[in-house]
Amino acid sequence: MEESLLVQLQQSTSSWTDVGYLHSSNNRIWLDFLESYWNLPDRPVLGQVFEERGRAWSPSSRVALPNWFSHLLPEGRLRQAVADAVDANVRNEFELLKRLGISDLPGAVRVVPVDAAGVVDVPQLAELEESRDAGDPLLKFSLAGAQLKFSVYGTVGRGMTVPVAGQAGNVILKLADGRPGFGGVPESEFGCLRLAAESGIKAANARLMDPRSVAGLEGWAARSSGLALAVDRFDRRPDDVRIHMEELAQVLSIPTTENAKYSRANFETVAVLVEALCGTDAVAEVIDRIVLNVLVGNGDAHLKNWAVVYADGVHPGLSPVYDVLPTVLYLPKDDLGMKLNKSRDFEDVAFESFDRIGRRTAYGSIQAQVRARDAAGRILSSWPILSDHLSNEAFRALTVRLSTLRLAGARS
Repeated sequence: MEESLLVQLQQSTSSWTDVGYLHSSNNRIWLDFLESYWNLPDRPVLGQVFEERGRAWSPSSRVALPNWFSHLLPEGRLRQAVADAVDANVRNEFELLKRLGISDLPGAVRVVPVDAAGVVDVPQLAELEESRDAGDPLLKFSLAGAQLKFSVYGTVGRGMTVPVAGQAGNVILKLADGRPGFGGVPESEFGCLRLAAESGIKAANARLMDPRSVAGLEGWAARSSGLALAVDRFDRRPDDVRIHMEELAQVLSIPTTENAKYSRANFETVAVLVEALCGTDAVAEVIDRIVLNVLVGNGDAHLKNWAVVYADGVHPGLSPVYDVLPTVLYLPKDDLGMKLNKSRDFEDVAFESFDRIGRRTAYGSIQAQVRARDAAGRILSSWPILSDHLSNEAFRALTVRLSTLRLAGARS
């Protein structure tokens, strides 16, 4: 039996543009673009891989969604929780996207069920919306990543709530990690985001809060102990219009297997991609963020944690930094994840390590070293802000660790 989903993009005017159809039949899933989409003046961009391949390309896959769409779905523990909530196989990505994709996918994209004639299937849409209202809050959104998190809605002067049907969340709420040895994760991430902002790095706005105060989330909040991290979504405007975005994992169209987001590229690749999409000046921001990751010990800066945002729907710009966590506090032997200058070891990173980024872009090797040195100085000058948010033990551990890092002045 063939099923189809209409893929749409919201434009800055708030209207929706029909892009094409995702079809599923006999375990094969493929995208069929609409000619009307390609003929639009100032056509909104769905993804760079589609721009590169052009109108004639029809990405397809077996069982799983085509890579770009597969990256819209949660990973790991979060995906399993969503699959359990809808009573679906965790590998049935088409069904997961159908259940999650109506109103709160990342960026400005949504998918809606259609009938055999390609017309929006109102009864099925109503049924899915009704199940969202009455069901688990996990079914009201789709956020990439493995950490348990929810898309919630909040306005200035009012509290937060789980979005109603048809409403997109504007805040990501990350609950505390209940696993042994992972205490204080929300506080640690918040501290790193504050450090980034104080150091002049564009960072997502965030705050700590009690998850029990979010209306509609009481059941999940009761299972969590401690504060949650609330991060304002940079893919939502104040008037609730969605802003399109895509991860570099989508730009490169890598598979969603766990290791691919670390192994299919290095930080030099990230810099080259960012320069091609956002301009040479943005390479400086890439360098700043790599230096931050080394100094705080974040080994999770993989291809899904770098993104571009299409503020006008067409032209990409580097997103604010997000998902910055001192993973070395929880995984003492962690590393950079992706390679920089052919190494993943934090201790190997020196100012000279940024030469390859400078040579592979128009930024220049000498300027890349200067920028890395400047970034390290700014971050270390703002370092004490971490003590406001991390436990004394965690802050002390990260501070002592600086003595092993060449970027912080340690000798090789």
